[in-house]
Amino acid sequence: MNEKDPWTFNRGEWSEAYTFTKLLGEGKVYAADEKLDKIEDEFYPILKIIKKELEKQFIRDSNLNIVQVTDLEGNTQISMSVEKFLEISEKLLIIIKESKGSSFSIPTLESFFNDLGIIKFKSSSNDKSDLTMEIKDLGTLLSKEYNFSIKSELGSKPTLLNASKSTNFIYKIEGIEDYEINELMKITKKTDNKWLKIRIYNILEKINRKGYNLSFHEIENPHFSSNLKLIDSNLPFIVSQILLHFYSTEKISDIKSLTEFLINKNPLNLPNKDSELFYKTNIIELIKAAAFGMMPSKKWNKEYDVNGGILTVKKDGNVLCHHIFYNKKQLDEYLYRNTKLDTPSTKRYKQGDLYKLDSDNNYYFKLNCLCQNFTSCHFIFQCFSIHVNKYYLHV
Repeated sequence: MNEKDPWTFNRGEWSEAYTFTKLLGEGKVYAADEKLDKIEDEFYPILKIIKKELEKQFIRDSNLNIVQVTDLEGNTQISMSVEKFLEISEKLLIIIKESKGSSFSIPTLESFFNDLGIIKFKSSSNDKSDLTMEIKDLGTLLSKEYNFSIKSELGSKPTLLNASKSTNFIYKIEGIEDYEINELMKITKKTDNKWLKIRIYNILEKINRKGYNLSFHEIENPHFSSNLKLIDSNLPFIVSQILLHFYSTEKISDIKSLTEFLINKNPLNLPNKDSELFYKTNIIELIKAAAFGMMPSKKWNKEYDVNGGILTVKKDGNVLCHHIFYNKKQLDEYLYRNTKLDTPSTKRYKQGDLYKLDSDNNYYFKLNCLCQNFTSCHFIFQCFSIHVNKYYLHV
């Protein structure tokens, strides 16, 4: 939020405002399948939206067709018609679609949100949830509060797990000569835009041809290491296999294809009947952990900040829900089918730079990779190496 103009927000924040007004206006949210299509006969009635940071509740009264704004104790402060919320959401959708730039202001809507006591939409950077709702289970007729993450096809892809020094993975190369390192360091962005893949390719080529050893040394932050192992003790090794295949092929970047490679290779030598379930399940759990609760710089207790799921704002303005419990199968498949690897900033994290430590004569380097959703959300993981036997690169 811009301090000079408090009503300037980025597209993600305005998408949160749109989701807030549209859901209160409609009073329900439809479930989504693994293709992000609406499940016509499955929806969740919305009883209220809670903004604890503002100490306010927005209670939807379907009988009176109003939204009551109360404090957390239930004392009413103001009431508005649901039609007003629908009107505002329609205006928001048009403006978000037509506005240029990553951030913009909508002065005509300032009075509406001021009347509601809303001064911001952005959640804390330490909290992965964007919206808290009380919804009703139509099967049991019981209601419960859930925290949701909002993703939008109307804006840029939001980062869920930021790349940082905390998430650096460090490789060790044993036996390589200094003159070979000097040759490798000549491969830079000036020589080719794909310099990092080419440099890694050449490192692996030398390892295979000359019998050098490449191994994982350590994760820079021990919290991230323990977080990965909390999902499964083999997960660091599993991710490393996927990373190597990603860096050894030019066109294969989607998690589904990379995991299928992993299943076929079966590096843990699991029984064939167990291979697919084991590898696929652990990759999906890693993606969900990054999206819903795990932060690399903090020790994780395997609990989700987001216990409701994902609310996705589609390009046509529909808001659909992948619920963690009610739509678990669809949510898992959606993330599995729509997540891919990419390469983030090479300069910021010094990935691919070869260096020595004072403690020994071996060379080390760091790698990271960007893992993002095809449509709305993305996750950044840091990835690391294993002992290499064979690889292929097509550039």
